[in-house]
Amino acid sequence: MSFNRKVAYSAKQKRKQLQERKKRKAASANEARIYESTVVSPYEHHFLPSERLDRTSAPEVAGKPMKQFVPAQTSAGTSRLRSVFEKLTPEVVERARLASMKPLKRLPQTALEVGIASDDKLIDFPKRPKWNYGMTKEQLEQTEKDGFEEWLNDIYERYGDHVLQETVDGEQEQLSWFEHNLEVWRQLWRVLEISDIILIIVDIRHPILHLPTTLYRYITEELGRKVVCVFNKVDLVAEKTVYAWRKYFEEVYPELHIATFSCFPRDKTLIDDTSTYVMRTRLKRPRGRGYNATGIRDILLACKDVQLDKQGVKVDWNTLIKNYDHESEQPVDGIHHEDTSDSDDESDTGSMDGLDDEFSGILNVTDHEVTPHKDHVTIGLVDPHLLLSYANRPPQRWKEQFDQFHNGSDCGHTKHFQTIHLTGNVRLCDSPGLVFPSLLPKPLQILGGMYPIAQVQEPYSVIQYLAERIPLEKLLRLSPPDGDKDHSWSAWEICEEYAKDRGFYTAKAARPDVYRAANALLTLTCDGRILLSFKPPGFFNTTKYELMKLREVEAQENEENEEDETEDESSDDETEEDHTPVKVTNIFEALENA
Repeated sequence: MSFNRKVAYSAKQKRKQLQERKKRKAASANEARIYESTVVSPYEHHFLPSERLDRTSAPEVAGKPMKQFVPAQTSAGTSRLRSVFEKLTPEVVERARLASMKPLKRLPQTALEVGIASDDKLIDFPKRPKWNYGMTKEQLEQTEKDGFEEWLNDIYERYGDHVLQETVDGEQEQLSWFEHNLEVWRQLWRVLEISDIILIIVDIRHPILHLPTTLYRYITEELGRKVVCVFNKVDLVAEKTVYAWRKYFEEVYPELHIATFSCFPRDKTLIDDTSTYVMRTRLKRPRGRGYNATGIRDILLACKDVQLDKQGVKVDWNTLIKNYDHESEQPVDGIHHEDTSDSDDESDTGSMDGLDDEFSGILNVTDHEVTPHKDHVTIGLVDPHLLLSYANRPPQRWKEQFDQFHNGSDCGHTKHFQTIHLTGNVRLCDSPGLVFPSLLPKPLQILGGMYPIAQVQEPYSVIQYLAERIPLEKLLRLSPPDGDKDHSWSAWEICEEYAKDRGFYTAKAARPDVYRAANALLTLTCDGRILLSFKPPGFFNTTKYELMKLREVEAQENEENEEDETEDESSDDETEEDHTPVKVTNIFEALENA
């Protein structure tokens, strides 16, 4: 029996191997830059492609609009689209670092009150251009590309100064990060077009950020579709916060139906989610909590309440609600899914081909016999931010999908729509998570889950934005550096003391790793363990929402009393009828009545 003798691997050979690897990486990067991309030179140093997806999926461009299309499939058999985000210059990073060392300016509670922006501050999103059945596929795609480029150019012509004149001041209005990839917007257009009811998923901590007014108006006014807003993660805030946002949305969005959802049970004893003691308690909660999703019934009831009247399709909502009620623990028979295994088939997350097969009749502009979604009621899910989508795994039950819905602090990877059949004529259609353009402080975008934490170049201004609104050092139980109880904290000092408390030190110099501590705090905030919860206007200084709640309780009590009185009257009438004497005209008839 012979054995191959091991050959020594010299330092020279290792050095050569590393040099060859470096050359291969440089060659692949150059090829990616050459790939179909158009860069507007005045902006080319301001943007940076996301690093969270495969490098082979899209070119590494750095420019204003990202006008490019990705290959149909990568080596893994999945199609991934790359998002492009603004790159901060070293000067901006250094200014922010120095500004974070200045004492914080504590803001009053009213700084947490936010409302919808006025019409002059709204930025429209790209819409699918008009088309007709006489257009070929190539003509339609070119029309969409031209319209998208025109929209991008208009955005930067009108709001480009907000980006180029970037300052550390977080309150300054500036053009936010938003999606630059046309293919992702196309997925949104498809979902909006084929859906009868559209669910918009928002985070209850900052719902204004995740419900663009322009999207609501487009769905209700131009498309004429029904809209349901789902308040997600309601377990993180108090009941009065959920109620206040519900009433505010009903006031500003009259055609909006509202439902709530949570992957974890709510704390019914939680009264004030702005209390330092309560927030400190939340910080200690165990991370490995078991999922106990609540809200599926509420969402389906909201879909029923929109009173969709679709000719030729009749939906038994009561049966559907009963099947997917949270109290049901056994698998429900008769519920159809696209996929119940781990194999790659039509409903797999990355398989665009299988999804296009299902909707090829709907989306084929050359087919004159197309009648979109005539046999189904389609419920479309729209996610106007980038948090983890539920569609990353093959569905077993719809309840399990919501258990996976928006629970990560990192950006999701679902970029193509896919469907889940609830019944024979009701189906869910998931759209990609994307960021809409707006005028928002970039620290707020990061705290709102609209930018991946792993790619944050400068987290100190974000910590400053956070610490100005909540007593961060008290939540973390940090001791001031000089031992003075009245010490004026800075964002840098908070990160530095937290790094010492957690044992985060640099490898060589053994200094407190401030960057790592800042990123850890951002992760805790996105996870909800550090609670930054915005409120609707008038929440702190008025009793507007308390009075609304009181009137509703009184109206409900009056209605219940009226029902009880009606039941009592009906029972009295029945009793009187039972004791009404019978007029006897025939003795045998009287005996029969007795």
